[in-house]
Amino acid sequence: MQTNDKIRRKRRRPPWGAILIVCFLVLMGSSVGVVLGAIRSLPTWDPNKLMGSETSIIFDDQGRQVTRLHAAENRINVALKDIPPHLINAVIATEDQDFYKHHGVNLKRIAGAMMVNLVRHSKAQGASTITQQLARVSFLYPEKTYERKIKEILLAFQLESKYSKDEILEFYLNKVYFGSGAYGVQAAAQTYFGKNVQDLNLSESAMLAGVIQSPGRLSPFTNYDLAKKRQQVVLNNMVHCGYISQEEADKAYDQPLSFKKSLSSDSRYGYFVDSVIEEADQILRGYYENPQYAIYNEGLRIYTTMDSEVQKHAEDVYADSSFFPSGKSKKGQEVQSAMVLLDHHTGEIKAIIGGRKYEQRRGFNRAIDSLRHPGSAFKPVVVYGPALEQGYMPFYVLDDSPVTFPTPSGPWSPQNYDGKYRGLITMRTAVQWSVNVYAVKLSELVGIKNGIDFAEKLGITSLVRAGQKNDMGLSTALGGLTKGVSPLELTAAYGCFANNGVYVKPHTIIKITTAEGHVIYTHRPQYRRVMKPTTAWLMTSMLQTVVQAGTGTRAQIPGVPCAGKTGTSQDLQNAWFVGYTPNYTCGVWMGYDQLERMYNVAGGTYPARIWKSVMTKALEGEPRQAFVTPKGIVSVQVCNKSGLLPSQLCPDKCIISDYATEDNIPDKICDRHVLYNICPDSGKLATEHCPFPVPKAFVNVPADSRDPDKPPTEYCDIHSSAPTSSEMVPICKDPRHGNKLYRANIPGPNETGGCPSSVVVEEALPKGVDPPPCPLPDHQVQAR
Repeated sequence: MQTNDKIRRKRRRPPWGAILIVCFLVLMGSSVGVVLGAIRSLPTWDPNKLMGSETSIIFDDQGRQVTRLHAAENRINVALKDIPPHLINAVIATEDQDFYKHHGVNLKRIAGAMMVNLVRHSKAQGASTITQQLARVSFLYPEKTYERKIKEILLAFQLESKYSKDEILEFYLNKVYFGSGAYGVQAAAQTYFGKNVQDLNLSESAMLAGVIQSPGRLSPFTNYDLAKKRQQVVLNNMVHCGYISQEEADKAYDQPLSFKKSLSSDSRYGYFVDSVIEEADQILRGYYENPQYAIYNEGLRIYTTMDSEVQKHAEDVYADSSFFPSGKSKKGQEVQSAMVLLDHHTGEIKAIIGGRKYEQRRGFNRAIDSLRHPGSAFKPVVVYGPALEQGYMPFYVLDDSPVTFPTPSGPWSPQNYDGKYRGLITMRTAVQWSVNVYAVKLSELVGIKNGIDFAEKLGITSLVRAGQKNDMGLSTALGGLTKGVSPLELTAAYGCFANNGVYVKPHTIIKITTAEGHVIYTHRPQYRRVMKPTTAWLMTSMLQTVVQAGTGTRAQIPGVPCAGKTGTSQDLQNAWFVGYTPNYTCGVWMGYDQLERMYNVAGGTYPARIWKSVMTKALEGEPRQAFVTPKGIVSVQVCNKSGLLPSQLCPDKCIISDYATEDNIPDKICDRHVLYNICPDSGKLATEHCPFPVPKAFVNVPADSRDPDKPPTEYCDIHSSAPTSSEMVPICKDPRHGNKLYRANIPGPNETGGCPSSVVVEEALPKGVDPPPCPLPDHQVQAR
């Protein structure tokens, strides 16, 4: 493009009639003082600003500059004659159909916009022409005020009086922002399609013209579906204006688009910077009409939460192939991963990685944009957290044995990841070894709706409650979700456990100022208690067991208390490790972009190693802290087969120490253990012919239980055979049994106790019928 001094100017007399009409309309909606103030503070006319911009700077959490954002760094000016007519027509048809007819201001559109604003009591409608847009982005701060609109109109008239329509259009097309750091049509063509602007076809031109309205929201890199809808609007506008036929529009819409995939500039801190820009875009919508323009042109100073040393270390980890499985998948994919590290006390994100390679500015960030099935990493959020909140303690016992649940799609039998069943186990053991059957059974007791409610309190926003697919089934307990969760949200949810039960929304920006230091925005964290402190601490205690002696041992950091949970989805397509120390919470996801099974990859392998490396770096120089025990937590001794106070029958190996809240201390004695006489020679139930039977405690469980301590079912075949149908069998018929038959606990010759003789009778039972032992606690004690 030519310099300003050499630009051909087609001067025209100012349209004073139009100016008077516009001023009258403006005065109808604004005070005289506002208008006069706008005129007095009108910026000095500087033609150089039609092409210039001011650098914005991003700082880390120590106030050190980490990157600069400047429109001119990605702008290549081109002459209007080198821009394809279909791109010019697409922009005019969409942004200002009367561009060649008006004198800088569209009176009809302004009147309509004023009426809408008055009705809505807002400033939503701008009605800006291309000339007004050029005036705004060149000379004004784009805040939404009536004074700015007045200045914009006056400057638009100046532009129209100094430059021809083609010159204004050339300025505009070289200055307007297209997202992803691209300013002007040439930079946009190269950024999105990897080609020069003159080589764009109609489909590509319509896509770029559609992005102008909202570059952050309509970028095909971040929201392709929305960008395609906008492209269709542009093509329809071109048909309406007579630039193309409907057939040409339909053909352009259906034409596949091939986007550029790589960057030519430095990608250091790329994923974090992208996250900052996205957050800044949301924040500045309340201050600027075009926040993207402000970010890249207004010289803003953006102070962030990033620990640049940890971010750099994380990027180095992701560049190291030893942290990932070697080779590619059967479909030729490279395994991908994402990571988030945050300070759970403040919600500050300290480091974020959206993929193994940073490939595109403002592109796909797997840490934020990707929703993947969390597998067992979801259990603390949707099962164990709400269970603890309801009063189920870490020593609550359920039977880890095969079970089938009826579901709308048919019977469902959850399976444990290792194919093993452990019988009667506590909640702590189930968390430690990621036992699926226990989690599903507990979820049924807690109520899946209560679990979903709890997860949403912890900041999970992607759950589906209705429709053909929903997350209200028991499979939700195992992370089987309709959409999945993002690494950022799941990490923040675990941060609630680390933060004493208080949720803090994650953020990347601390403060934004103007180039002169005027503070535009200061982050004010909002704290929300989502669970009792005791619930958070008990969960932390169980998650520490996972790292100390469970599925997450590879995440151990010497001298540092670590709590965490592994997660591997049932289809082996996603692997997670999410955990925390007293200082920070970190989540790591691993999988393929296009769903495909991984081999030899689980949450406790590569994801745990990445977690350990990043967390170790984050803790350098940090004071060593401990998880503080809140009031109301007590230590208790219980039987791990019942979760109750030990009885005299409970073997020493079953008596454990654990924690409970003061209002959930067990007050009942274990009734799970019963005595059986065992023949020491055969190891089976003793008969009357066994010379030296030995009483031994077993757990009273259903016959189909997989508990290793359930009693044997066969009688000694060394000293005698099992009772026949002609034998009289001692039966306990205590009235408390009702009419049921139970085997009497008859003492041997050197024993005392058993069922009282007053309730023991002899009955002839059919061959093979073996009534269960007497279940009454007082009889069991006597039989000891």
